[in-house]
Amino acid sequence: MQKVATTQADDNRRPKGVSSIYPPILLLLVIGLLVYWTYGYGETARRLPLLISFGALALSMLDLISRLRGKAGSLIRLALGAGFQDPEMKHDPVWQSEILHVIWVAGCVLGMALIGILATIPLFIFLYMVLQGKQKILFSVTIATLVVLMVGIIFEIFLEYDLYGGMLLNRDGFE
Repeated sequence: MQKVATTQADDNRRPKGVSSIYPPILLLLVIGLLVYWTYGYGETARRLPLLISFGALALSMLDLISRLRGKAGSLIRLALGAGFQDPEMKHDPVWQSEILHVIWVAGCVLGMALIGILATIPLFIFLYMVLQGKQKILFSVTIATLVVLMVGIIFEIFLEYDLYGGMLLNRDGFE
């Protein structure tokens, strides 16, 4: 009984943005569109997007249920450590900061579409670490290089999965 009482008191400390059910519902709609769009591809080409989509679907469902004010929501918040007894963020971020991070992600996705995954990963990591994270250039280059090597080795060599080369760097271009 003590744990349930803690999570009920926890409900009173949750910021409104965290208790709103609209973000996970919006994510579920986007995931649904992604799954629908993915089935337009061949069986092999849709494996990775479907794997990612179903993983995101499971996480979004957990997020949605955790935002509800019931036993199931309290149980998920308690089990997954999503409570607010001792929040990591002691403040609500300003919306401009949130928009800035959305722009970073959109830029990464645009980069992957235009110049490909392997070219975008180190560029994104380097720029984000230097400009947003205020990290040293050598450290940022090192991390970006290690990550792109790891991704390239895992996907291109071990899994023999050709990562998308982008519209500009791909011989098919915008076709």
